[in-house]
Amino acid sequence: MHKYKILCITPIKHIPNIEDALRKLGDLTIIDDPLPEDLKLIDNDFDIIFTNPNKSKIYIGPELFESWKSLKFVCTASTGTVHIDKDFIEKRGIQLISLTKEYEVLKTISSTAELAFTLMMSSLRNLIPAYHSVKKEEWNYEPFIGRQLNKLKICVFGYGRLGTMFAKFCHAFGADVYVYDPYKEIPSDYNELVDLSNDLKKIDVISIHMHVDHSTENFFDKNIFDNLKHDVLIINTARGELINEDHLIDFLERNSKSTIASDVLSGEIFGFKNSKLYEYSKSSSQVLLSPHIGGMTIDAQEIAYSHAVKLLSIYLDK
Repeated sequence: MHKYKILCITPIKHIPNIEDALRKLGDLTIIDDPLPEDLKLIDNDFDIIFTNPNKSKIYIGPELFESWKSLKFVCTASTGTVHIDKDFIEKRGIQLISLTKEYEVLKTISSTAELAFTLMMSSLRNLIPAYHSVKKEEWNYEPFIGRQLNKLKICVFGYGRLGTMFAKFCHAFGADVYVYDPYKEIPSDYNELVDLSNDLKKIDVISIHMHVDHSTENFFDKNIFDNLKHDVLIINTARGELINEDHLIDFLERNSKSTIASDVLSGEIFGFKNSKLYEYSKSSSQVLLSPHIGGMTIDAQEIAYSHAVKLLSIYLDK
């Protein structure tokens, strides 16, 4: 019987039982945060790559993996596949295993929606600059006067699993919730946002929960930004590629009271420092960034990684 060779390129040692479960499936090699050049130096006779986009510097595409002739499976413990060239692996006959359609399991993972809510509340109450102010031995509330949630209009872009959770959180706190999703039926508790040209002008907070594909890449561009309030707060815990960073920065420069809190950056898989929004954030108080921690609670990781290993084992048994 062929013993599979598995290369894990994402940290797993802190997640209970995942390493042992992978070792039961084959010979496991773990390089938990490799650079592309690291993979060029190792034996490339692996059957399986186990990965996750968070923190990863590896884009699974032809530049690195054209010579990996034994590669049969790419298993990612994530719903997103922006770190994988799906056309390339399909042409090579490599099986992609992801959590994208594992809806019942995904219903139990709320971490990213909770982070979106945390980023929103931290931004609305100016919590981080207030914290740093106290560290400097200042005790003055005036620079940090914020907003009350039940006085705001919040629009959720994308009414899938995470958008649904986030909308419920906001509704529970008394916010006036709007939803934009042309493909979903919107509950009567919420307002459906239809006309992006006019309806956006009344929205105080936008939270993005859309999938990225060829039709949604750079969805948030000049046409959207030109219709936003001058003091809008944008939350992005989905994918950086949904936002045109050039157009966003131009909007922020023209609207000094507008802000963005983002857990993701465009092209981060190729190096977060290449992001224009990251560069802009170093000199702008209008940008709050976190390092793609949305799904990175131990609870979410244990659920997601365990299920990814389970899916992999099912495919190997076929």
